[in-house]
Amino acid sequence: MGSKEALLGIDVGTQGVKASIVSLEGVILAHSFEAYETDYPRPGWVEHNMEKNWWHGSIAAIRNVLQRCPIKSKNILAIGICGLYPALGPTDAGGSPLYGAILYSDSRAYAEVKELNQRYNLRLSCEELTPKLLWFLRNEPEKAHKMRMFFDAPHYLIYKLCGAYITDTITAGLYGAIFEAPQATWRETVCKELNIPIAILPKVYPPATVVGNVTPDAAITTGLAEGTPVIAGMPDLFGSMLSAGVTQTDEALIYYGSAGVMPVMKDSALNACFKPFPIAEKGGKVQEGYLYDYPAYCLSIGESVRWFTDQFGEKERYQYQTEGEPSPFARLDNLAQNVPAGCEGLTFLPYLYGQRSPIDHPFASGVYFGIRAFHKKAHFYRALLEAWGYLIRYGLECAYPQGYSFCRLVATGGGAKSRLWRQIISDILGMGQDYVPNTEGTIGAAYVAGLALGIFKDFKNLLDNWVSVQETTYADESNRAAYERSYQAFRLLHEDLQDTFYSYEKFVHDIGEKVHV
Repeated sequence: MGSKEALLGIDVGTQGVKASIVSLEGVILAHSFEAYETDYPRPGWVEHNMEKNWWHGSIAAIRNVLQRCPIKSKNILAIGICGLYPALGPTDAGGSPLYGAILYSDSRAYAEVKELNQRYNLRLSCEELTPKLLWFLRNEPEKAHKMRMFFDAPHYLIYKLCGAYITDTITAGLYGAIFEAPQATWRETVCKELNIPIAILPKVYPPATVVGNVTPDAAITTGLAEGTPVIAGMPDLFGSMLSAGVTQTDEALIYYGSAGVMPVMKDSALNACFKPFPIAEKGGKVQEGYLYDYPAYCLSIGESVRWFTDQFGEKERYQYQTEGEPSPFARLDNLAQNVPAGCEGLTFLPYLYGQRSPIDHPFASGVYFGIRAFHKKAHFYRALLEAWGYLIRYGLECAYPQGYSFCRLVATGGGAKSRLWRQIISDILGMGQDYVPNTEGTIGAAYVAGLALGIFKDFKNLLDNWVSVQETTYADESNRAAYERSYQAFRLLHEDLQDTFYSYEKFVHDIGEKVHV
């Protein structure tokens, strides 16, 4: 196999579809991105148009990347697909959508979450799939009667390319309640108790499994070569972690994206690619039967920074438009770096879209607290950056009350470009971070396709040739005392407002607490 052969990775994400053609040596030969819109039909509801976004968006991204690539589609050896999850996109027997795909950030199934947690001693959130499935079965009975399949983003594309109705062992681990991870089977007794028809559930395979080949119709539509192997797919997060070089147990990623997340590996990535996760979900622990722990997860970390810049960074945006670099974000960083650690008593809670981890609270909201007359714009901006560090530390203390020891932390995502932000996080946590820029789920998905074909035997080639650490950020101990005081203030505020968030939402939106039993 020479340099004229390559692998295709696709990431069907929240904001659009990315496609990358990668050589076996890890060189990105071509890349494309096709943007699309997210629908918000009601407060707390978040949906995608499956056909328009996940299929037609993918067609455009695939055709564009093939046009930009110097090699022919017949020399693409296999296709790896990752994407947003959990999501519930119900279809009929022919794969035609019956309803908008309910996304991971949707909170409409709050009552079903409470029911499942009480019934099975679980700690699910509005993130997981099973509450969404129950909501749909109960609240859309006519459409549910026609449902024969349901999909998340990557597995809908897999179905459209090769006709396989499947999911992967990592994704299924985040369904909640109904999946037996060690055997990669569905819990028929639980499904019966919840009136979930077993017949609508997909077959489950490890990610590095070839599940089909590009069909003649799909080849004509996309420009791919007929017969190209398609693997079982994976969550976008897994693809991103691989592209950052996070492959071993107890390695962790700090993702500075629109959403902020810190997944901690509980098994090696190589095992995860070929084997089911060995621990079953029994109840009492978060993500018990899943490949990662999520000690910290917030839907609006980078989004808070973007919101602030859009609303209050008019000067910095104008300077960027008239003078060029640095960017508005970098200009605000320059202001914020002159503010003392702890923001002189100003604290921000970053819950613009509710709270996910360590405590699931869909009605949590963003809060600035401790505002004084001497606080300037720079204080407010820096408080946004510090909030992510405090949330990570709080999550770690909740998830690992006996302490935690990571062999490695890796920083990535658009926000990680900020040296100031990485320094703040390292100082708050007292730990260093390796910064790996330009990570893409497409790269990890492409590499897993190579594993599936036996081109690669392990992740040595990935770590040696596909991944590059740009720099390492070390903790500055001189800031420890200031951050300790501010962290305790953040934690106090965070905990004291939990009931207030719910009471306030009742007044504003008249939420209910109906639980279906």
